[in-house]
Amino acid sequence: MLLLDRIRNISLICLTAFGCAGNILTFIIVNRCFFRKTSSSAFISGLCIADSMVLCLLSFQVIGKMYSPVTSYDCGVFFFLDVFRLLSVWIICFINLERCSLVFNPCHISRLTSRKKAYIFVIILFIISLIIFSHYAKHMNIEYTYSTNQTMPIRSICVFKPKFHRVAWECIRSALTYWLTVPVCIICNIIIIKCLYHASRFQRTSYNNFNETLNLSSKQRQLTGMLVTSSICFVLTVTPSTIHSIYLAISKNFAGQQYIIHVLTNILLHFHHASNFLAFIFSCSRFRVELIDFFQKFFCAGIFEKWHKRSTATTEQMYVYSTRHQKTPIKLFTSKPNMRKRNNQNGIVVITMNNFNTRQGKKHGPGREAFYK
Repeated sequence: MLLLDRIRNISLICLTAFGCAGNILTFIIVNRCFFRKTSSSAFISGLCIADSMVLCLLSFQVIGKMYSPVTSYDCGVFFFLDVFRLLSVWIICFINLERCSLVFNPCHISRLTSRKKAYIFVIILFIISLIIFSHYAKHMNIEYTYSTNQTMPIRSICVFKPKFHRVAWECIRSALTYWLTVPVCIICNIIIIKCLYHASRFQRTSYNNFNETLNLSSKQRQLTGMLVTSSICFVLTVTPSTIHSIYLAISKNFAGQQYIIHVLTNILLHFHHASNFLAFIFSCSRFRVELIDFFQKFFCAGIFEKWHKRSTATTEQMYVYSTRHQKTPIKLFTSKPNMRKRNNQNGIVVITMNNFNTRQGKKHGPGREAFYK
């Protein structure tokens, strides 16, 4: 059992590191120019924040118990963990409902895809989650496990009070979080995939205004592919844990083998909080393009700029050819900051300005040459 707990703890910490990095990148990409004006960007942003909070709270709980088994914040962590987990699941559920409404009402996309309304809706979901779990402040407390001499606590845990109906609440919490949302996501995914399949067949067989229809719906189709893939990952990772929890509630079988299954399904359950970044990468080409452009712009630009500064000389040389004598080069080299004017034997007046850095960190514009005969 101790080995399984260590495997679970290490897996959760690794999932937190990978999932938080992926959620941060996803949050940045969906708020850039291509996805920014859609309502799905608001839902995905809220999903990234909720998933990151769930992963961070899990790792904080694991690491805190490793270094200090006796803590006073167990109930607070337990409360916010359930709040953000429920928020994450509800956002995924309403994303599927939104995609279904867009599939059935393609002519009302501008009405159904309001970004401001989506942000307000995510905030309302968060407030509802806080209200649902607000009774934890009354029905939960911290219990301490003492040593053999009963003087020093060696471990603390947050549990429900004895008079609280724990079994009934666990069924309600599981139903709100997984038992109701998973069937809704499955039904919505089947409907969306079926409608997209029929739409693609219709576009292949019709030739009137084909390019115009493709251009107008390309963004929504890519968003739909992203969100459907994320929803499928959610269903695949959550379904085993949901089925196993229902089995445990019915059979009351808590043997050692069931504990192993519980640990494995629990790791898989928390994997969906870190899987959205992978789902978006593999399902949407535009997301990959935006991600590569982000890395090139913000990470590679500084390196290339340093290399460019080192490889560029502080002065420049130019050759100007006379109009009187055929192919007679006149080498212009300026080394003073002031503008200079000189004549040569060919009757060309050359006005030059220096083109090198006078101070470190500042650049002058390129030199301008004017030629008058």
